[in-house]
Amino acid sequence: MASGSSKQLRWQRLADLFVRPFLTRQEKARIADVVAEEERQTTARIHVFVKAHTTGKDFLAYTRRRYAMLGLHRTPEQSDVLILISRLDRRFAIWGGEDLHARTGHDLWERAREVLASHLAEGRNAEGIEACVRMTGAELARHFPRGRSN
Repeated sequence: MASGSSKQLRWQRLADLFVRPFLTRQEKARIADVVAEEERQTTARIHVFVKAHTTGKDFLAYTRRRYAMLGLHRTPEQSDVLILISRLDRRFAIWGGEDLHARTGHDLWERAREVLASHLAEGRNAEGIEACVRMTGAELARHFPRGRSN
């Protein structure tokens, strides 16, 4: 009986992924507003991408490559952040520039990961992304404030 209920739960999760959108139009707009609000406080930029599916086992390496493909590693202050979520794989990664990492250390990434992971596990996708953006935005504003040279 346990394997049958496990199989049923797995099928229900798959059905939910295809029937219910990961983010509604209103949630996407709200996230864009939060990103814009946070970016007004800093010279850095925050990029949020939600993909349906990714290939390969090393999702962090994929995120690093995506960061480079977007040219985010070429910003003068090395301070941009990429939040990449693969919804069907149920994976995500947060990647920031070298200068940002040097100033904040690993602590920022661990805290942001925990916040996003807990929200996603509860199905509160938009709230998790917003919380992650606000957390990283606060650190960006602290280390790369708008209107002040670093």
